[in-house]
Amino acid sequence: MKVVAIVLDTIRELVIRKTVIVFTGLITLVLLFFGLALRTDVANGLISSVSVFGLEGQASQDGISVNGPAGPAQIPIERFVRGAQVGTAFVLYPLGIFLSVFATASLVPRMLEKGTIDLLLAKPIRRPTLLLSRALGALVVAAANLLYLTCGLGVLLGLKTGIWNAGFVGSGLLMSLYFACLLAWIVLAGVLLRSTAISMMITAAVFFASLMVQPFHAHPDWLRLLGRGVARGAARATIETLYHALPATADFVVTTAGLIWQRSGIAWRPIAGSVVAAAAVLAVATGVFRKSDY
Repeated sequence: MKVVAIVLDTIRELVIRKTVIVFTGLITLVLLFFGLALRTDVANGLISSVSVFGLEGQASQDGISVNGPAGPAQIPIERFVRGAQVGTAFVLYPLGIFLSVFATASLVPRMLEKGTIDLLLAKPIRRPTLLLSRALGALVVAAANLLYLTCGLGVLLGLKTGIWNAGFVGSGLLMSLYFACLLAWIVLAGVLLRSTAISMMITAAVFFASLMVQPFHAHPDWLRLLGRGVARGAARATIETLYHALPATADFVVTTAGLIWQRSGIAWRPIAGSVVAAAAVLAVATGVFRKSDY
């Protein structure tokens, strides 16, 4: 019951500070904009043309005719829609993650403010329970809005094209899991530095660093440019440490596309590794919080 109370109090705080309202409002505007950008013309109960963000296609017996760089190409309607979903995900999902970070980065620093932390620690609540419940409240708010974004986009595409894709909704769950991995770093930065701005900057650094190390992890031959010996070994050790410690951003992107395309053989191991690493980061943050003097 204590956990539920803290989670609800966290959500209530975000509502009072208008964070949730602004977050949800921005996603609603995105959905409205997408609904206006996506146009379909129906003739005799069948789609005759589709237009989404300037990409236009005309229906034919073989699917959708799209004018590409190499000339007109016939694309099955289902593949056209899934391609639009992938493109939409690459454009809008980062926006959803950014809004989630912006909405939740202040929760831990505000909790550690003088007066607030004194009041919370005076209650019969264990410190790990307090911190983890606070993080859970942030995750609930962010995940609810991220699923609102993905489910809303999925419904709009389904209603306008007649093509329904469960993988698109699944990609929203995966995006929520990715934010949970970032949230662990937000919590750790908040506990160590007690600054909302610095927590956001560190989260951005984690995001870009994870993208930078992935190519070197996937293609270690690039390290030959450093020559041989200690420098090369140190660089490889650094890259591998960062790759396994940070969220596997690039792998999340590949897996998201795989879910939307409904491909088989998706590699879940990097995702599982990111979750384990995030749990370790959260454990470090909990340990620091438990031993700190406020």
